[in-house]
Amino acid sequence: MGVSDLQFDRNAGPVVDLSARGMQKLEPSFTCSEDTHTLILDGNNIIKLDHLERNPGLQQLSVASNRLVRMMGVSRLTELRVLNLPNNSIGYIEGLRDLLHLKWLNLSGNNIKVIEQLNNCVSLQHLDLSDNNISAIGDLTKLVALKVSVLRPLNICSD
Repeated sequence: MGVSDLQFDRNAGPVVDLSARGMQKLEPSFTCSEDTHTLILDGNNIIKLDHLERNPGLQQLSVASNRLVRMMGVSRLTELRVLNLPNNSIGYIEGLRDLLHLKWLNLSGNNIKVIEQLNNCVSLQHLDLSDNNISAIGDLTKLVALKVSVLRPLNICSD
């Protein structure tokens, strides 16, 4: 599977698809069933990923084409394998320190300037950071499982 060819494994558990519902936020009471494997929130107007901690068993999360400016809300989803956040307004990579099982990360089409905070994601195999404003790349030496990395078009600015 290529980085840009995301297809959720719908056989691995229940999928909750709340795409294109005009959602602006997740309510404090938001929760999926305990065995929900995948949550899809694509094509809404969500700015922050609040209240996801009530869904600790999530393994796949997609919040593509929203208005996200931060991604810290994923930090407690320690079972995540797939995180799909393209086409938002995320300015920097955060909240991934405890996501040791993360294998697939798509942050394409955001406003990321520095590639950092990825070294704890030792299981990461697929990474897409294309179409960002990257000016610096931090240490990625611990990403030994990385098989696919899409950084194009990538313009490294030097001041």
